[in-house]
Amino acid sequence: MELKNATAFEEKRARSVSIAEAVDCHHHAVDEIEYSCAGIQGKYSGEINQEGKPHGNGSFVRDNDGTPFTYIGTWKDGERVGNGGYYKNGRLLGNVVWD
Repeated sequence: MELKNATAFEEKRARSVSIAEAVDCHHHAVDEIEYSCAGIQGKYSGEINQEGKPHGNGSFVRDNDGTPFTYIGTWKDGERVGNGGYYKNGRLLGNVVWD
């Protein structure tokens, strides 16, 4: 019985490793950098690619008349992609899905 569980574990592990190897894992994380998103200045925190552009999961915070306005979501080569959300005062304003 124990051998069967060990074999199943190794099979799952092998699948997980092969999936992880297929994903681009060459991201670095930054705490906060000045960034312009769609012409709007703000600060980005999260994963970046080798060119220093947002790439992976991250957040973009800009000033909105003294109140931080935050986008949290997925980025690819400096552009917002996939799922994300807009927040103000810690409250979700809305979700968005980018192509």
